[in-house]
Amino acid sequence: MNIIRTLVPVCVLLLWLCLPGTSATAPGESYPAVSGPCLLRFPDDHGAHPDFQTEWWYYTGNLRSSDGKPFGFQLTFFRRRLIPPGHERTLAEPASKWRTSQVYLAHAAISDITGKRFRHAERMSRGTLGFAGTLDSPGTTTVFLGNWSAELGAETHRLRADTGEFSIDLDLRPGKPPVLHGQSGYSRKGRRPESASCYYSLTRLEAEGSIGLEGKNVSVQGTAWMDHEFSSAALESDLEGWDWFSLQLSDGTELMIYLLREKGGPVSAASSGTLVERSGSTIHIESTDMEAQVTDYWTSPDTGARYPQKWSFRIRSPDMEFTVVSNLPNQEMRTPGTTGVTYWEGSITARGRRAGTSFEARGYMELTGYDKPMAGVF
Repeated sequence: MNIIRTLVPVCVLLLWLCLPGTSATAPGESYPAVSGPCLLRFPDDHGAHPDFQTEWWYYTGNLRSSDGKPFGFQLTFFRRRLIPPGHERTLAEPASKWRTSQVYLAHAAISDITGKRFRHAERMSRGTLGFAGTLDSPGTTTVFLGNWSAELGAETHRLRADTGEFSIDLDLRPGKPPVLHGQSGYSRKGRRPESASCYYSLTRLEAEGSIGLEGKNVSVQGTAWMDHEFSSAALESDLEGWDWFSLQLSDGTELMIYLLREKGGPVSAASSGTLVERSGSTIHIESTDMEAQVTDYWTSPDTGARYPQKWSFRIRSPDMEFTVVSNLPNQEMRTPGTTGVTYWEGSITARGRRAGTSFEARGYMELTGYDKPMAGVF
């Protein structure tokens, strides 16, 4: 993940107002900020960080069926705290089991590249009474919302989601240890020190299992990526949106890039990236080392948003140049029932050279702020 995510405007506010015994947050109350190295430890930090306002566990990947057909998938769980820690006393009496300070949301999608179809679904529930939440046991964290779940274990991550229209049932095995982005996991997302998140990734997960489409289960194998972030900061007012890329290269390395777009077009100096070597060691990439140019677009017939579909990248250190192309133009995620935000998230392919050696890559791209500006949204 990725980067600062689209989270929870009007829909969550309405849910909060409908909770029994809730009241508004008093002025001056605040959430903890991320302003320095995160000092993450595993497996503990796979779990929830409930004092922070926003958190997400983000899985994406590229799969192939036994007959070679390509598919992309996304399964994401979001947690949103609705009242600052230490201020639960503002909740009215009497006590109620329905009352909670946490709301959970989830997005799921499958991209059928050959069939040129994109299926997506969303869910939201309060984090109480077994509707949604996180469960911790020795060495394992489970994030769930109804019958959608991600079980994060030491050796395997298990993803399960059934939307009625499609399903995801995958076992993911990490090929590398967690990668901390930025400065020991402290990932800047703006000018202010507190405009940041704690951010790490599992950049190469070997995936095996099945997806369900049109009433049929399809056995699949492939490679996945997991992002986990938490923070309490909103996107700064001069930023319009972001473009995020995860790439798994044929040489055994991985690359993450996020470009924060300022209003009017320039890329924010807070943009950055991480190259993960075969050994698991990392190289931090500054915004000044990157050049990116859009060379093709697709316009959504549903929203009218115009999304980049082909990119040309040049990175000076490490020495890389490559092109990125979407594998299916319409991978637009519309979420009126949860975040209320429309964004593009989908399967991509890349080709290029690093220090003169050719590579191919598969990955995922996320594009936000093309339907509506994202400033002020977390």
